[in-house]
Amino acid sequence: MKKVIYLWLVRLVAGMVRNRTPREIVYVMSFGNNQEFIRALAQRARQCGTPVTVLYRPNCAAAARQLAADGIRAQVFTDGLRFLSRPLRLIMNARLLFCDNYYAFLAGCPFNHQKTTVIQVWHANGAVKSFGWEEPRTQHRSRADKRRFQRVYNQFDEYVVGSTQMAQVFAQSYHVPESRMRVLGYPRSDRLFDRTWRQQTPARIYDQYPELRGKEVILYAPTYREDAAGKPVFQVPNDFEQIVAALSPKQRLVIKLHPHVQAMEQAFVKRFGQQVMLIPDFTTEDLLTVTDCLITDYSSVIFDYAVLPNAGRMIFYWYDEAAYQQQVGLQPDMKTWLPGPVCQTAQEVSAALQSPSNQANLATFNAQWNTMNDGEATRRVLDTYLPVNK
Repeated sequence: MKKVIYLWLVRLVAGMVRNRTPREIVYVMSFGNNQEFIRALAQRARQCGTPVTVLYRPNCAAAARQLAADGIRAQVFTDGLRFLSRPLRLIMNARLLFCDNYYAFLAGCPFNHQKTTVIQVWHANGAVKSFGWEEPRTQHRSRADKRRFQRVYNQFDEYVVGSTQMAQVFAQSYHVPESRMRVLGYPRSDRLFDRTWRQQTPARIYDQYPELRGKEVILYAPTYREDAAGKPVFQVPNDFEQIVAALSPKQRLVIKLHPHVQAMEQAFVKRFGQQVMLIPDFTTEDLLTVTDCLITDYSSVIFDYAVLPNAGRMIFYWYDEAAYQQQVGLQPDMKTWLPGPVCQTAQEVSAALQSPSNQANLATFNAQWNTMNDGEATRRVLDTYLPVNK
């Protein structure tokens, strides 16, 4: 009932503050991994004489500060009565509204879609887990919840995707027509093709962590998990010590959890001490540039890693596959395209780690999922939504 009342308030206030001639460009941010695109968007907008504002969740405060230092307006927002003031006014005054996630408040916004274009620029390059209507938990929600979900999905006029494969996933998961999909590439993937970044990042990591030089770097980067109440959680797998114990002197294991649960990395330190490495001052994307073997489970990090020239082995540690499949769900055909073995136990992971290391052949995988992620996605997106008259 609280959600119903809140969305009613959003609808009421939004109707009163909606601008008849929306002018702003607004980017709603819950993941701080798309800063380069936001900077390029702000630069292009200045050429067009249009202001840009970033509305960000509190977890993106560090990214917002960096954007603000570049002169880009950034304002924090949370769901609640305060959202009904300036944040909602900004959203209803947007002619271009970029969203990097599902935002429940959209269900109550009475946009004039002839004047406001709502664009989904998803925070991941591909899909391993299920979401939307394909997520098992959705089927157990109330009819009111399901109607609310679909109202949010329907608000997106267009979805920016990196492949026709991802376009099909969105269309099926959100029950929206494929005609709304724009296969332009994900702007956040452009960084992965930046030669300067590819060269300088490993050098910086090795300078600060020289013990990684000359070693096989194994990165363990599992997916984001929530409990039944929707709070971030992570537990160290029960048999993980077997993986650590089986490491050879030439191997180094680095742990990197999802940004929303990185505080829980200390559980690894408490349990394994110096046998595992935490590198908090570099992002997961940064660490991928020195990774020889990636261990993950259902994370979309595999789509980023696959385009890097140093991409090596991938191992999928599915110790909780049955429970995860029941609670969250996985893409139905994924075992046909996963670029590596699926392991149910730490013993299987250890065996895979100690097997001969061969460079993975990722051409087919990238052709399927990273079709238009080629370093030029930002340009294509800006030319599509904010063209400069020549």
